[in-house]
Amino acid sequence: MPARRFALSGVAVVGCAAIVAAQPLSRLKGRVVTAVDGAVAAEIHIEALYGFRGDDYAGQRNYTLKADAKGEWALIGFRPGAWAFEAWADGRVPDAIVLPINLGAAPSSGVGGDTPTWHPLLRFAPMPQGPSGDLLREAVAAARSRNRQTMTAALARLAESNDASVLSAAGRICLAARDAPSARPFFRRALSRDPELFSAALGMASSALMQKDFDTAGTEFAEARKLTTDRDERSYLSAAVADLTKLHITWKRTGP
Repeated sequence: MPARRFALSGVAVVGCAAIVAAQPLSRLKGRVVTAVDGAVAAEIHIEALYGFRGDDYAGQRNYTLKADAKGEWALIGFRPGAWAFEAWADGRVPDAIVLPINLGAAPSSGVGGDTPTWHPLLRFAPMPQGPSGDLLREAVAAARSRNRQTMTAALARLAESNDASVLSAAGRICLAARDAPSARPFFRRALSRDPELFSAALGMASSALMQKDFDTAGTEFAEARKLTTDRDERSYLSAAVADLTKLHITWKRTGP
């Protein structure tokens, strides 16, 4: 979790006029929902993990904002790179996804000033009852306080669970804590128990992108796309696959 965040309400805007003038901006809208209640107010954390083709990201990279009562949020300040989106709310399993935004485009191309046509959709899951829910709640609290050791210890006790949703929830907590190596085994085991679990398939893709494994991420985003009929999810997944394909072609032509 980033040490410094800028809390905004509704729309987050880059605060430095010099930065605004110097770099292209994109405005992105998103929404967070729950499986049971529909839209829900939530805290959204957004972070640029790295920039063009995996290099260092230039510009403001950390944002915190509140979704409105409909679960909607908007942010200005994107440049090409891999961006992590997290949603947090009390009593819920957090959601986290990592998406490329014009990742294969040269920083000077100007595409960073475009507004993406896709919209990230984050989904809260209800906290399970019983011992599994207790361990997940402990892990969530530890993740939010950046206590990696306590989070890891709590989730380790869930590693052999036969419940795919519990395993996927554990992976999502790891992903929100920026621990992709720990997240992937949870998502992989969840898919072994339920091959059609969208959250686990998306977690695999997000964790691969977090680790800059672009080819694997592209393949796994395409697999996740097969598991959802939601228009917003299919839209951002199609954009992710297309952008990673362009990056692969560019990478193959020019080398790392």
